[in-house]
Amino acid sequence: MQTLHTVNIVVHIIFGILGLLIGSITLFYQNRSPQHVRYGRWFLCVLAVVVATAFVGVLFFRSSSFLIILTLLSGYVGYSGYRVVRLRERRASWLDALLAVVVLIAGGLYVRSMQLSGGNWSPTVIYPTLLALVLVAGYDLVKHIWLFQRLKKGWLYEHIYKLVSAYSGLASAFGGAVLSDFKPYSQILPSAIGFSLIVYFIWKRARVRSNSAYPVI
Repeated sequence: MQTLHTVNIVVHIIFGILGLLIGSITLFYQNRSPQHVRYGRWFLCVLAVVVATAFVGVLFFRSSSFLIILTLLSGYVGYSGYRVVRLRERRASWLDALLAVVVLIAGGLYVRSMQLSGGNWSPTVIYPTLLALVLVAGYDLVKHIWLFQRLKKGWLYEHIYKLVSAYSGLASAFGGAVLSDFKPYSQILPSAIGFSLIVYFIWKRARVRSNSAYPVI
């Protein structure tokens, strides 16, 4: 069992580092569609392995509370960010909505169990991560059930937010593992940088759209 645990950790670390490298390349090529799409697909494949090995660690081995919530967040925003760019202005399926509900329930139940058990966990890290999960999954549900027509044209901004969030989630996990002596700052700082990137890329894309909507004649 210990050997399986070691193999799982090694695979998780290797693919986590690959995810950071490929994610950085994907962001670099965000204005070049062919390269961005190609590296973006590789990033999602690598992210799937990272999330899968994290779930194995959660289910069969002792894992931190931060890893569990971060796994839920990274896995969901990665999947949802992929789905929104595939669907674009088409409505998501009820299976997508059901997944959002399951993720919300799982996150809430886990945090509640940590509160009741009094385990070793950091509310300053867990609560913001859970809030990010609630915002994304809640938004997807509201869009699906109620405001689809109003929100469907913002699919590109959703894609930016969700995939950069997945990338910053990997960076937070890496910072927490490698720079454990500097917790919680080594976990919070990558998230803050990721949020800044989200704001920048959305502002940049909105500016491009605005300029194209009013051509110079």
